Amino acid sequence: MAGGAARTAAVQGKTIEIVTQALMVTLLPRLLGPVEFGRLMVAVAVVTLTSVAISLGAPAAFARFVPAEPTDRRRGLARAMTRHLLGIRTVQLVIAAALAVALVLMLPQRFAAPDAGWVVSALAIDVAAVLGAQIALGLGLTWVWSFRIAIKNAALLLSVPAIYLLAGPAGLLAGIVVSAAAGFVFTVWTSGRLLRGARSDVAIPAGAFRYGIVAGLAAFVGQATYRGPVLAAGLVAGASDQTGFVALASSIALAVMLAVRELFTVSLPEMVEQWGQGPGRAERLTRRIGWWSIAVLTAGAVAGVALIRPLLPLIVGQEFLAGLGVMVPILVLLPLLPLPLLGWQVAALQLRPHVALAINAAGVVAFVAAAALLIPVWGGVGATAGLV
Repeated sequence: MAGGAARTAAVQGKTIEIVTQALMVTLLPRLLGPVEFGRLMVAVAVVTLTSVAISLGAPAAFARFVPAEPTDRRRGLARAMTRHLLGIRTVQLVIAAALAVALVLMLPQRFAAPDAGWVVSALAIDVAAVLGAQIALGLGLTWVWSFRIAIKNAALLLSVPAIYLLAGPAGLLAGIVVSAAAGFVFTVWTSGRLLRGARSDVAIPAGAFRYGIVAGLAAFVGQATYRGPVLAAGLVAGASDQTGFVALASSIALAVMLAVRELFTVSLPEMVEQWGQGPGRAERLTRRIGWWSIAVLTAGAVAGVALIRPLLPLIVGQEFLAGLGVMVPILVLLPLLPLPLLGWQVAALQLRPHVALAINAAGVVAFVAAAALLIPVWGGVGATAGLV
């Protein structure tokens, strides 16, 4: 698939993801209410953050190094990198499961065994799906990477109401396992044969995984910033209305940030090819995507100021109107979201992942400091204000 067509397909995947994310943050809060919606989003945040930590930037390494190889060597490099990662991922998942068991045994009132089981199961399935999806990403099938997330969102959106109505709160977190399984099946179906006939004599470039580790730390720190509000609210307030309010607000911010970030990510293989023809072309494309993103998000923030009060109770239910103040910092944040991502993309093209790590580290340090000061005073508003 040509670069422009691949990016178009990826954008279509992002469009579906945004639609499903929008439905998730409207239909699910209305069905579950603030307390159970907050509980579900805390579990989703834990799975996502741990999956990113385990993957540790491997998708970025695939997207950066596989397209840089000659065409006849790309599948071979993807094969070699995947084989290298299989054992590492197995050990990491065993450690994650052991930590979950330890938490259940030491803090049974805080961590229920069934919930921990659902979270660990979803994590294992999601990590396996990422292994396949990053192969597709490196080989230019960027739409697989984008659509996988949309499929997961759709599965969560469809399964949670059915599970909640049949099993009640006790079975609610089974939805995250169904979601992860849907993403895995889609990845196997679309990417299962990509490495057939791949050369076995291709060596992994020196520094590829070192680049991936630094990029992975940057991704993890960035995710921690945007997942931080709901985790902080859950830690401070537990299962409460405030956690649900923060979960709704931070889910909206996270959905927008991920959509913009994925637009940059799926454009990276094409930009790498253009970088070889001249850095200026790739940098101009990066800036153009960034400025269009800022313009669209600024318009969205302005519209949100005018419409949030009448629309919020209509969309997610009257119970969430008490959390209106928690949404205000998110509207301020929207136009600012693409700025650090621009720096991240240029750093990736220049093989300087430490720059992206520094950008994201500054963000998470600022969030932690602001949240520590503001949450005790403003509650949920302090959690989302920390993002700004």
